[in-house]
Amino acid sequence: MAVVRFLQVSDLHLGRPFGSLPAERRSDRRRDQRRALELAVRLAMERGVHAILLPGDLFDMEWVDADTLAFAVEAFKVSGCPPVFVAPGNHDPYSDASPTWSPSLMRARGCPWPEHVHVFTTVEWSARPLPGMESVRIWGRCAIAGVASAERPLGPEAVSHVERARGTRPQDGSAGADVAVFHGSREGFLPPGQKSWAPFSDDEAWRSPFDYLAVGHIHTAQRLQGDGAVRLAYAGAAIGLDFGELGTHGCCEVRLAVGEGRPGAELEFIELDRRQVFDIAADVTGCGSAEQVDRRIAKALDQVGASEQDLATVRLAGRLGRGVRYAGPGPELRPRAFHLRVDTRGLRPDYDLDALRAGDGGSTEERFARALLAQLDAEQDPARRAGIEAALYYGLDAFRLHEVTPAYEELGG
Repeated sequence: MAVVRFLQVSDLHLGRPFGSLPAERRSDRRRDQRRALELAVRLAMERGVHAILLPGDLFDMEWVDADTLAFAVEAFKVSGCPPVFVAPGNHDPYSDASPTWSPSLMRARGCPWPEHVHVFTTVEWSARPLPGMESVRIWGRCAIAGVASAERPLGPEAVSHVERARGTRPQDGSAGADVAVFHGSREGFLPPGQKSWAPFSDDEAWRSPFDYLAVGHIHTAQRLQGDGAVRLAYAGAAIGLDFGELGTHGCCEVRLAVGEGRPGAELEFIELDRRQVFDIAADVTGCGSAEQVDRRIAKALDQVGASEQDLATVRLAGRLGRGVRYAGPGPELRPRAFHLRVDTRGLRPDYDLDALRAGDGGSTEERFARALLAQLDAEQDPARRAGIEAALYYGLDAFRLHEVTPAYEELGG
């Protein structure tokens, strides 16, 4: 029995602008991307894998700047880099005019891809033998600019010629393995807000003629497995690309046993991103100053183990002491994370709304509050509800604090 080993890494999105970060942090995060790719190549060599599988979105867009493109080419030129199989994704689709993939354009720019880097250039499945292990075939397909994303890459018609090619192998799998590298959406597992691209079902994956499927597009690690073996996997994004991509990020080593029955894969996750992404809740009820709010946030960061190199969103909730205003992290809190984002939409001033509802309406304040509360109860639209609630609190501030200071513009659910 032979063991074929791959390093699977995807969704690096080199060249990403990182607009959600402050300007002074964006270049640092782009350096993190580059570090992740260089580390992946180094680990591939150190671990002696047979190939690197890159199922899409190496770049964040089809047209990247010359420096980013040159970096990617040089990253794979390092001496000892194993063969690399790239299936362009929906962010960096292939076309004959693509400045990142077209061989003629790359040569004209003086930075062609190394010979050991194979880029799949058709939407139909095509195969390449694995150098040194020709009985193992690497199948790939690419995203094509302008081609509908709803095409099903694992549908019966799409893989029929792969089935025929596989049919020439002995049924015990002793002749090798067929490995798929592609970009697509696993139905039922796509995160909210992410665009569906080349969708497929788990049933289609199980029925496909491939022994293992390396997939990109979903930025969190996922596996489809049964009988102790992994059939399909997303390594996830190599680094956390936004605040919704929580936890650790990296690549995985795939070990595919060939020669005894149908090949079965084992996976080992390898961390590439030195920064974790956290989403934390902090109750600040009763805080009587902005400094006390900061201390609650610091405690919440400590409780989850967030460090100064991490990215964190802290969602505040609760009722602040009357008149307390919180505009954002103070100077002592800011160094606690690479970037700290505080969500104040869950904060409310400490007004007893139940008592106002139950009042007899004998005062101007009560009549005002009850009128706004009635509107709030009747409104279903979240944005309009937030506007009514803000008006209610500004009015109560005017009645009780004799001031109206901007504080409720970010109210939300």
